Amino acid sequence: MRKYLLVSVLSFTLITLTVNAQEELPLNSSYLAEYGISPKLLDAAASVLLQEGSFTQNLEIEIEMPTGNKKSYKTQIIYDPSYKDGKDIRFAVQDGQFSKPEIKALKRAIEKSHKLSRLSRSNLYDESSLKLLSSDENETVFGFRYSKRDIEPELRDIKKYDGKLYVVGGTLDRIELQSKSKLSDGRQNFKRIVYFEESKNRKGFIVAGITESFDAKNGKHKLTFTTSDYKAPDGTAIVWEGKSSQPFFENASAIDTVNVTLGWALPIFGKPATKLGYGLPRPVGLNVILHSQDDDLDFEGISVGFGDGELSDLSSLFDLQNSNIVQTTTTYFVRPDVWIFPFLNVAGIFGRADNTVAGDFILDEEFRQTIVDLAPFLGLDPSDIPQALPLNIDVSANIIGGSVTLGGGVGDVFFSGTYQYIRASVEEANTTTNANAYVLMAGYRFPNNLNVFAGSMGQYYDSDVSGFFELDSGDILRYDVNFTPTTWNAIMGVNKGFGKHWDLMVQLGIGGREQLTAQLGYRF
Repeated sequence: MRKYLLVSVLSFTLITLTVNAQEELPLNSSYLAEYGISPKLLDAAASVLLQEGSFTQNLEIEIEMPTGNKKSYKTQIIYDPSYKDGKDIRFAVQDGQFSKPEIKALKRAIEKSHKLSRLSRSNLYDESSLKLLSSDENETVFGFRYSKRDIEPELRDIKKYDGKLYVVGGTLDRIELQSKSKLSDGRQNFKRIVYFEESKNRKGFIVAGITESFDAKNGKHKLTFTTSDYKAPDGTAIVWEGKSSQPFFENASAIDTVNVTLGWALPIFGKPATKLGYGLPRPVGLNVILHSQDDDLDFEGISVGFGDGELSDLSSLFDLQNSNIVQTTTTYFVRPDVWIFPFLNVAGIFGRADNTVAGDFILDEEFRQTIVDLAPFLGLDPSDIPQALPLNIDVSANIIGGSVTLGGGVGDVFFSGTYQYIRASVEEANTTTNANAYVLMAGYRFPNNLNVFAGSMGQYYDSDVSGFFELDSGDILRYDVNFTPTTWNAIMGVNKGFGKHWDLMVQLGIGGREQLTAQLGYRF
């Protein structure tokens, strides 16, 4: 782990440079590097919980109500990465100071000010936005913004911040963040000033204090955070200029501690899994999928009938074993999903399928010869009797269903098993069919969010289908067909993630059933 958050800047002679000279980017370097400023400090300004180590902050809250009345509160924020997987915080209050509704309001206020993302990384700021705003003999000011991409939901408001970084006397002094538009929770006129202090017994800097102000429905808020205790990841107690040892509460023995859960509640056990080093996707997704496949059908029986009469078996009239019938299906559907556990995903399936069943029913040779022999008596030309009857039927179906996926991984190798159920209502044929699919796959994660996988898919659906057609004459033609579809085939594909929100998947199926699947997904 890096122990250097900020190192000494260039010699004081650089102060003699003019503003125009400073506007030129440093050769083969950047402004932050020239001043020894780690991007982690800009991350800590966005969310103080992105600091290394554990700490306690004294928090004083002042609220000026719309009526003109004022309220004030005192509490302590306690963050310890070893507590509750490092994803939750606690706050301490003086017994009797807060009512139950006020405790709930305080929890919401702390959640707003202490956002933490499970997957947040360093360098949240947009490096291309960093620019010099002003410089004089004592103070240099840089402007910056946070990235508009790859920001977790818990930190989405930072995309609206305009940031200013102040270097005073050659060292980092503070970072000011201001949002000129309303934040997602309704706060307006938001401004945060983050003050940094250099450690006296360890190299690096910590967030020593924060002032935050904003307007909300219940009035004007001012929050003042003062760091009272800080320990490095190895447990070393940090000392800095201005550290106070004075008690924050009047009666230290009458303190109640309340837990605040940060981040998403799903997946269950996601926080401990993250702490163990597993990279988890965002818990909720919405996928748009196009699936096309060609499936060879082996018919085993055909029966037809009119009205309420009995069905007549026509199987003996055809050479079903050698007949070639192909079902082409193109499906368009949406698939919302959610990770319930780090290893368990459930999804819904809603869409529509266009089916074409085409091919030739080969006539049984004995039956055909009988027709040929009778052709002159029926006024037919024997040469007009076909070898097979062509079949070309187009039908559409509304589909609804769901899926369950179990998945895991070791290192960069991942594997999963999926069960999928679909119920298709075929309007033209007045029937409903049920399909069950099983997908087993394994793959490898390459850099740049590129995954390659291979496996197999099994499809099992109703092989005995009954229904009816309404003829132009008004008669009802009833049918019952029995067929055997291809069950298992091989699949392979690639999945590419674009940032933390978007991903694109392309999958091919070969062997008896040819498939092509394209999926575009967005994760929340």
